[in-house]
Amino acid sequence: QKQVELSLEIPEEQYHILGDKNHLIRVFNNLVINAIQAIPSDRQGKIRVSLTRKGETAFVTISDNGGGIPPEIRNRVFEPNFTTKTSGSGLGLAICRKIIEAHDGTIDFSTRDNEGTDFMVELPIKYFNSGN
Repeated sequence: QKQVELSLEIPEEQYHILGDKNHLIRVFNNLVINAIQAIPSDRQGKIRVSLTRKGETAFVTISDNGGGIPPEIRNRVFEPNFTTKTSGSGLGLAICRKIIEAHDGTIDFSTRDNEGTDFMVELPIKYFNSGN
């Protein structure tokens, strides 16, 4: 519904992780949808998805320029049945965390009031190779 500028930053190098493709797609779709929904209607939305590697770990960061997560709810965002939205079950981020942890990874976020939020997913790399 919204006009959102989406940028994707991925390296030439390819990373391979051991995991369930459908579950991981669900996680990243959920994070991008949440990012879009976090952008106030009076703001031009900007979402950045980036992939980097440090050692044997892949880092996926999904950043938005939304309103940020208010301090009083930051420790609850991964709780089942917690939502600030008028629709939805509040299971999205709880399920995301379960899926990422089942893949031996982690998910966390950092947020800035009225500037945006970054969700960071770390997943172990099975192997990597240079793209050609």
